[in-house]
Amino acid sequence: MQRPSRVITRESGNVGVIMVRGRLDPNGPTDPLENAVNALVEKGLTNILLDLRSVSYISSTGIGSIIKAYRSVNKLKGHLKLLNPSQCVRNILTISKLDGMFEIFTDEPQAIASFV
Repeated sequence: MQRPSRVITRESGNVGVIMVRGRLDPNGPTDPLENAVNALVEKGLTNILLDLRSVSYISSTGIGSIIKAYRSVNKLKGHLKLLNPSQCVRNILTISKLDGMFEIFTDEPQAIASFV
């Protein structure tokens, strides 16, 4: 049985942190990552750190969801950065040549500080 994704949000200063656990494969009527980003943006947070260390699988739709989130915060002059992408996410980012599109961090305090 496939484990569905779980999205947890929190705030760290002026940065919204979104942790995704499980599969990043939005295939239902709602996209949990998009909903999380929209909720943070509604609170005025346009700097988003996306923690992907616990993602066990990512589909092309999941990549699309990350790109959509990136574009939506960029339109608002914000930034979306990645924290600790799991090996499967790193592989997909590299193969699709998207690893150059995102700032990728391995240390959360350093990533948070980079939003200055």
